[in-house]
Amino acid sequence: MPMLSHLREVPKESRSWIRLWWPAWTMGALGIARGLDEGIISGVLNQKSFKSAFHFESDSAVENDIASMLQAGSIIGSVLAFVVSDLLGRRRTAQLACLLWVLGTAIWFTSAHATGAHSGNLSQLLAGRFIAGLGVGITPVVSPTYLAEIAPRAIRGLCVCIFSGSVYIGILLGYWVNYGTAHNLADTSALQWQVPAALNFIFAGLIFTSTFFIPESPRWLLKVSRPDEARKALFWLRNRDDAHALVGQEFEEISAALEQERDARGQKAWYHIFVRLVTNRTNLHVLCIGLGIQVFGQFSGGGSMTVFAPKIFGFVGIKGQETKLFTTGIFGIVKLLSSLAAAFFVVDLLGRKFAVMCGLSIQAVASLYLALYLRFHYSDSAVTETASSKAMADAAIFFIFLSGFAWAIGVNSVQYLSQTEMFSLEVRSLGVAIISVIHFLCQFGSSRSVNPIVTSGGPYTLFVFFFVMSVASLLFVFFMMPEVSGYPLERIKELFEKKRWYLIGCTQNRPLRIKDQLALGDDVPQLGMEGESRLSQEGKARLSHEGEARLSQEGEEKKDDKEAQATVTKTADA
Repeated sequence: MPMLSHLREVPKESRSWIRLWWPAWTMGALGIARGLDEGIISGVLNQKSFKSAFHFESDSAVENDIASMLQAGSIIGSVLAFVVSDLLGRRRTAQLACLLWVLGTAIWFTSAHATGAHSGNLSQLLAGRFIAGLGVGITPVVSPTYLAEIAPRAIRGLCVCIFSGSVYIGILLGYWVNYGTAHNLADTSALQWQVPAALNFIFAGLIFTSTFFIPESPRWLLKVSRPDEARKALFWLRNRDDAHALVGQEFEEISAALEQERDARGQKAWYHIFVRLVTNRTNLHVLCIGLGIQVFGQFSGGGSMTVFAPKIFGFVGIKGQETKLFTTGIFGIVKLLSSLAAAFFVVDLLGRKFAVMCGLSIQAVASLYLALYLRFHYSDSAVTETASSKAMADAAIFFIFLSGFAWAIGVNSVQYLSQTEMFSLEVRSLGVAIISVIHFLCQFGSSRSVNPIVTSGGPYTLFVFFFVMSVASLLFVFFMMPEVSGYPLERIKELFEKKRWYLIGCTQNRPLRIKDQLALGDDVPQLGMEGESRLSQEGKARLSHEGEARLSQEGEEKKDDKEAQATVTKTADA
């Protein structure tokens, strides 16, 4: 299948369900932690049982505090992840994230009794969500880092997108469980929101258990001077024996790159890593890319529309709590399918940059229409609806779904991937942690800004803001972000060398394919069946061509000998 040709660049043995996809899905599924919370809290905040239990109204400061408290904890969790991820390893850090996730959920789960909807403890609820946020904040640091470090380079984008796809699996589950409890449980019972919250225990327990049966990242093992374990882990992940040349070459390249970084660092103290991050030109540029994508991306509206989806659908005329939750559930399906499409068909095949620019362009168009509609055509107090106004309202609903599609294939598919693969191994954990802190700060700020913007300027001003930020994001990505699809992690730094900062992005817009590397004469470790076959065919063709030339030359020499001998014979006869 041409659309999945990049998968054939990885040998079938190295795409083993046990050796590659099980570790990838175990760590990638950590995205469910964040997704579940976004999906659950978006509906719970509008449920009568939850409002009655904690005594708050829509658009109030308490609603903002509840919605954003998990993001506040996630900020601290991202800082914690930097320290723990390099100290304990990727796998142990994932286990710590699961434990914090369960502990925080247990605290806010028990903040109200199931039999008494009016007995909620708001302080306990906020504390529990903050502690759960500590665990959630660890996940976007450790999961994409692990996935990028174990993945074959031809499908690195697909593997890292398991994390962003898992976010949408969590969102989708949260949306639909909210709908189910709203439809089937009394709005006087705390079970209406406790049942969705209980999903956290199930997934945290499954992921925690599974992490005991997967290998540690080979790159982290090399970083902490455990080369024998690193070699064993890499060959296990590639599903090859110890004598396999291509995997051995891949291991040697990783080792050589790490040794080069160590030689450059010398005997400097541990805190030199901070200096290295901000003084090295390549690392600083990658840091700016990551920070820019988070700031522009989060405020372009994708995250806010996920958390406040029922409220957003209410702006365009969808009435009734159950109807809003049902529509929000469909919205979650669209986002999940879009995320899967991006993982399989876009980020590796067409490139990370194409994905994010395409998504931001669609987001800008959708935000512009919604701003114009809400400003000039929508009236919440209208008693009757004309055919034209209904058509425009239906179009507004369509553009909300289109914006969700764009966010899923664009910023959300790249925001966990780009910085993870661009940083050198020496500063990767620190760089990703800093960007994750900014990610949650921006998510915290964007979620708290929705109600004030709507209250002060009306719903249309929210989408004007989203439009402006989407356009600014497009310009930033075009000039700053190079395309890195297909490049080995250890060679990505070459894209930043000998170029002015504003030329790095606009001069590198195409993924690197195996045919490009073959044309340049590069060694290509971790070739798949297609690449190995192509090398074999080219070798055979070269041998065939050389053989034919040699035979032709020998034939001509024999012909010349026969002609010379015939001439000598004729002369002798004469």
